Amino acid sequence: MIVSTIRLALLLSLCVFGPLTKCLRASALRVGEQVPSSTETQSDVAAELQKAVDLLQASRFAEAETILRRLLIANPNNSDVHNMLGIALDGRGHTVEAEREYRSAMRLKPRGVSAMANLGALFARTNRSDEAIKIFAAVLRIAPDHPEATLNLGLQYSIRGDDARALPLLERAVALGLDSYDTRLRMGAGLYNLKRLDEATHALESALTQSPKPAEAYYYLGLIAWSEGHDEQAADNWDRAVTLRPDFPDAHFMLGEALRKNRRTQAAVDFYKRALEQDESKIAYYARLGGTYIVLGQLDQALEVFRRAQKRFPESSQAHYFLGITARAQGNYELAESELRKSLALESTNVNTLAQLGFVLIERDQSVEAERTLRRALAINNKHFYANYDLGRLLVKTRRYEEALPILHHAIALKPKNPGAHYQLFLTLTRLQRKEEADVELSTFKQLDEELKAHPSQDEDELENSRGPRASGVLPR
Repeated sequence: MIVSTIRLALLLSLCVFGPLTKCLRASALRVGEQVPSSTETQSDVAAELQKAVDLLQASRFAEAETILRRLLIANPNNSDVHNMLGIALDGRGHTVEAEREYRSAMRLKPRGVSAMANLGALFARTNRSDEAIKIFAAVLRIAPDHPEATLNLGLQYSIRGDDARALPLLERAVALGLDSYDTRLRMGAGLYNLKRLDEATHALESALTQSPKPAEAYYYLGLIAWSEGHDEQAADNWDRAVTLRPDFPDAHFMLGEALRKNRRTQAAVDFYKRALEQDESKIAYYARLGGTYIVLGQLDQALEVFRRAQKRFPESSQAHYFLGITARAQGNYELAESELRKSLALESTNVNTLAQLGFVLIERDQSVEAERTLRRALAINNKHFYANYDLGRLLVKTRRYEEALPILHHAIALKPKNPGAHYQLFLTLTRLQRKEEADVELSTFKQLDEELKAHPSQDEDELENSRGPRASGVLPR
């Protein structure tokens, strides 16, 4: 789905705001087809309707409503008057009354597409998407080239994330004359979501020419460059986006991602902080900022971020998980256990949470439950390195060397350069009196440990283990 900061193009297709003005003028001219009151001539009614049209175009809805209600008394069966009164009421925010007038117009003129399209726009703006889609589809069955219905049906599918259906409609709307920045932007975003990157680039570059501040188009061009591995180009596009629109949390977040990927971790913090300051509704922003503080060893700052997350998202397994792993990093195993258990209560099969809890339980000398928890993790994913490693370590600690042996071999197969796994295997082989093999493992441990001291870094598996429950909603689909 398009990022929430993009203005909905639905606003452009209301009768009074754009091309639908033609419908209003047409209504005024066609009024002679209806039967006016004996006290008013056709030209009088047409003149009053034209006056109402002018007022609607000027967004003077209350004045237009006064004229239209007067006309309706004399012409209760005039569908155009009902339709225009619906527009006036819609403009004043009286959606229930507006819907009633649109339906009255449709009842009087069942194939009158103007009232149908206006009712569809009302449904769309009031989050009645299913009804909006039905109405817009009905309009297009009667008038296949109706521009506003074509655009709005495409927008409804786009909002739902159904880009395959949205794109042909948006392209058709452009061909029918409703070309705009928002339409091109949604086309580009939809093509990006469908991984049609060259076409997405073309649509977004077209959008750049249609707005003085095309921040969102630069954002998506950044995503395309990022997906193609062009990190510098991606960062340049996101920098343009935040220059044009400083309150753009998604773009700030992605600048943080680019810096973090290129190991400029401290610099990434500033961008993650800006993203979170601008949008506190995305738990992924808390997760990345707090996680970066953990990587930097700034545990107090990480704890503060995750306490905020837990307070804002008390029913989120992620919020409890991240608070738990931060407490673990601080050595506060009591808090860590409490938060990890809360996370599991909300998401019982998350393998990272189980593995983390297993580690904490080992540290708290709860060996029986620790083993049970780690085996639960491996039953879900037997390729999880830390669940294998900690189970092997626990088995060594409890002198069950024969059981530990295959577990530790499997852990080393998953991460051959982890010094801790080789050390635990060295202990196991020593206790099993397999001296030659033990000596090899000890030598490997020492070599890897020296390499780690010389080039300390947090490897990708460790980062993955720190993530816990999936943090969604960072990017568009």
